[in-house]
Amino acid sequence: MTHVAVVGAGIVGVTTAYSLLRSGYAVTLVDPEEPGSARAASFGNGGWLSPSLVIPSAMPGLWKMIPGMLLDPRGPLTVDIRRLPRLMPWLTRFIWNGATEERVRPTSRALSRLVGSCPDRHRQIASEIGASHLIEPSGLLFLYRSRQAYAREALPWALRRELGARWIELDEGPLREVEPGTPDIYGFGALVEGGHCVDPGKFVAALGRFLVANGVVHRRGRALGFSFDGDRLTGIETEGGNIACDKAVVSAGAWSGTLAAALGDRVPLEAERGHHIVIPGPAPALRNRLLLTDRKITVRRVGDATKITGQVDFSGLEKPANPLRFQVLRDLAADAFPILGSAGSREMATWMGRRPSLPDGLPVIGRSTRSPDVVHAFGHGHVGFASAPETARLVTGIITGTARESDIAAYSPRRFR
Repeated sequence: MTHVAVVGAGIVGVTTAYSLLRSGYAVTLVDPEEPGSARAASFGNGGWLSPSLVIPSAMPGLWKMIPGMLLDPRGPLTVDIRRLPRLMPWLTRFIWNGATEERVRPTSRALSRLVGSCPDRHRQIASEIGASHLIEPSGLLFLYRSRQAYAREALPWALRRELGARWIELDEGPLREVEPGTPDIYGFGALVEGGHCVDPGKFVAALGRFLVANGVVHRRGRALGFSFDGDRLTGIETEGGNIACDKAVVSAGAWSGTLAAALGDRVPLEAERGHHIVIPGPAPALRNRLLLTDRKITVRRVGDATKITGQVDFSGLEKPANPLRFQVLRDLAADAFPILGSAGSREMATWMGRRPSLPDGLPVIGRSTRSPDVVHAFGHGHVGFASAPETARLVTGIITGTARESDIAAYSPRRFR
């Protein structure tokens, strides 16, 4: 039986291991942490599952706003000034890729191929692993101050519509019928159809337990490199020694860059640090998950608490979280929902994770340059959770030799040369 080692136990890694297991492969999962660990980006993912997730972070006009964002210490984008010279090539390419509609459209189409069927795919996996309670039908309510503010984002909404997303437009009266908790400053909403994973960390953990219960071996340790006999892979080098295998998948999230470079693929991977806070106690009475478009944060109820996500921080892979980012999230949420204004007197839960992000907004999925026995699957940025099932299907197709080149060309690791 062909043995595949999957490096990384985040959502992409465990879903790929699941797909390979179902295809008849012997699978070893290599990661120093348990699946669902709080250190993984999957743990703090928003869990939104929708065909609407096709808008790259870089869009036309963003270049005009970036200088102001960088100068505002409380803005939605933060860069460690000491890393700015190193980061400038990444930022330049990021802005270039989103500079025109002609550049954005192919990216959106490629993202759509990864997320278009994600609600159904996640429901199917959840059912098979006994975790159906973690996937719910749900809408995401985009809040705007006015219909005019919504109209200014015509291109993103046109792309969503073209690529299969559906939503309801809500002027002020209907908006408050759908979401009575809408703050007074918002006069327009777009309620987007989709699904929701109520706890991505628990979902990844449940999938990890299912894998181990069905014969997948979890080797605790960090992957350091690869061993070959000519072009043929013979094993994964780890902190605990060599793991013999016939094939391998690199899905180590933000830690994948060094492994890819060892395989001849130098990709401009950055750790895009995301944040969330959970405020216990008195909370706004919300029926829906909200995206406050002017503040670039999401707000939703989690049990008896309120969870707020947002903030992008390029401060490096290993630097500790900046407490200011959590303070900013709290202040933004309290400004919209005064009931959260006493949050400073409550003990908040905080989290920071590292999204593996590439400047063109697409992941790397494809055979490595060093050997066709090693396949890359990393760099999914904001859509890792939603795109994991389709990524796993593509990786399995590459390993079995059934993947069509046209299906994977947009994600090639060699596109950065």
